[in-house]
Amino acid sequence: MYKGPKTTMYIVRSLNMVNWLCSHGFKILKVEDSEKDEKLKVFFFEESPALHHTMMMYRKEV
Repeated sequence: MYKGPKTTMYIVRSLNMVNWLCSHGFKILKVEDSEKDEKLKVFFFEESPALHHTMMMYRKEV
């Protein structure tokens, strides 16, 4: 049983964003079915300032 500190996770729904984050060294912590549409998946990443900064870089690229 894991008893360490809890990790705050950030949910990403966009596959393009997931690919961008993974290509910049972020690791997917968990994948689940979307509650909104069972055909889709949501991806969990550890929330951090670096994650949000990298997401902002993606938005500037697109």
